[in-house]
Amino acid sequence: MTKKRVLTVSIAAAFSVLAGCTAYDRAASYVKEPVVSDVKVGMTRQQVRAIAGPPSTSATLIHAKGTCDTYAVAPHDGKAQTYFVSFNEMGHVMNKGYQSCSEYDTQPK
Repeated sequence: MTKKRVLTVSIAAAFSVLAGCTAYDRAASYVKEPVVSDVKVGMTRQQVRAIAGPPSTSATLIHAKGTCDTYAVAPHDGKAQTYFVSFNEMGHVMNKGYQSCSEYDTQPK
């Protein structure tokens, strides 16, 4: 191989590695969203809102009982992810996860 070809291949490889790092960093930031990483079961609604800010939507649950807030978190594959935080009748977190409040209410876990 000529020196020019080796240099071209090396640059292409470097860009491939950097592109992979960019995708990884996006995935890492996705999990580092405060509503995902810092909200814990048992916290109050006020504590959750202090950490995560206002939700995208709020709903009263029918099957799961209580209320639920939905947050839009960092995009994954170009699509915003939905993350719910459900609260019991006392206003404390009882569950959370990657789905909407309506999905959670349909199949509470």
